[in-house]
Amino acid sequence: MEEVNELFEDLRPQYPTTTTSIKIGGNDYHIELSEIPYLAAFANFERTKAQNQQKELVHGPIAHFDTALEGMEFGFRQCFRSIPPDLAQHHALCETYEFLCIDVLGGKSLNEIIGGLKTGRRVHKGASKSSNSIKRDRSKARDSAFQLLYFILRGEFEDEMKDSTDVYNAVMFIVSHADTFQWRTRKVVRAAYEDRFVVSVKQIAGLNKWEEDEDEDDEDDVMSEEEESISSGYYSDYDPFYN
Repeated sequence: MEEVNELFEDLRPQYPTTTTSIKIGGNDYHIELSEIPYLAAFANFERTKAQNQQKELVHGPIAHFDTALEGMEFGFRQCFRSIPPDLAQHHALCETYEFLCIDVLGGKSLNEIIGGLKTGRRVHKGASKSSNSIKRDRSKARDSAFQLLYFILRGEFEDEMKDSTDVYNAVMFIVSHADTFQWRTRKVVRAAYEDRFVVSVKQIAGLNKWEEDEDEDDEDDVMSEEEESISSGYYSDYDPFYN
């Protein structure tokens, strides 16, 4: 029986039949083009130019393309793990998403993104342990952190003064919740905020309060995304969103 299963496994196509082979920057990919509008348009153009003749699709290098694919497939939180917490590299990654016409924000407003951050929050200390009707979702919270980063770097703010305060509170929430947001996330989100907005001395002091000497090999970075142990990790009392 095991040999039969192995035979069927060998007969299966290596990639889904809906994917398209394309070489990008010298590397071969098999991609569902409908998920990447720019590449879909590129493929259509190349095929039209070739007058429907069978032609290999070849595109030049695209910065952080592998990381962009990982974010699309496994959640944008993976981007924080895939590249160093260097603001310039995250700028380039966000530019790649924009170039590929990927809707990173999913149509969400700034307030909706901020709301997503709170899904990773622990139940408040005063709440009963049995109050698990609101399940903690750290994966969604971490995806929202990348969406906040993208909004800071590429988004347009309607009210610079008000939005700056809202973003500051969101950044404070991230940097003060190390049990949910890993050190790479906290570092680059803060850097993006300080690069985008004029930051007061008081705000800097507030952010510095939560700054710790951190090991770049922090074990939290290799923990399961769905690790929900309440007994482990760092707990923060600070919550600018808690009422």
